[in-house]
Amino acid sequence: MRGTIIGFDPADNTGAISAQDGSRYDFATTDWHDPRVRPARGDLVDFVPEVQRARQIHLIEPESVRPSFSQFLFSVQGRISRSQFWLRWVLPVLAITIVLLIVLVAAAVSGMTEVAAAFSIILLIFFLVTLWPNIAVLVKRVHDRNKSGWLVLIYYAPTILGYIVGLTAGQQSPATVVLSAISLGIGLWFFIEFGCMGGTIGANDYGPDPVVGH
Repeated sequence: MRGTIIGFDPADNTGAISAQDGSRYDFATTDWHDPRVRPARGDLVDFVPEVQRARQIHLIEPESVRPSFSQFLFSVQGRISRSQFWLRWVLPVLAITIVLLIVLVAAAVSGMTEVAAAFSIILLIFFLVTLWPNIAVLVKRVHDRNKSGWLVLIYYAPTILGYIVGLTAGQQSPATVVLSAISLGIGLWFFIEFGCMGGTIGANDYGPDPVVGH
């Protein structure tokens, strides 16, 4: 029988299910057969009714809905897969950045100062325009690993601090060098875990598996 979890108390590991037959069935975590996630209010489940007790409860895997263009770029809710992260964001942004840098360097080397200055401004605008989408996309990728999106602050904080310290104390100051090394280490960690590793299999605390159904 199918039903919806209407409540779960982690303190005593018990909950209740509202079933399709209109009845309420109580359960304990010993009846829960999905080790990946804990029961949560609103979960759709399949179970075996036994008097007023639910047994052999299995979470019915929700299907991920592909985020819209605006949701993908601006929302920090939900999850995105590793392929979505690379193909829909990182590689296109990286390609545009490289093209702008090539034109900027070529113009500077050729002595076309006005063109170089114009592309410097364009590059700065592009960075500012993509700053929030970059944060939002990265947060959703972090969610795919079932980790808090606030980890993104760890990624950006040393870089921002290093830039500020570099302006005030100089690029060769010990503090700037240390912050740069920290930024490099954190960047390597983010690249390996959130750029190279797959997300958690099945639904997690941040939503359904983005790979399911796609």
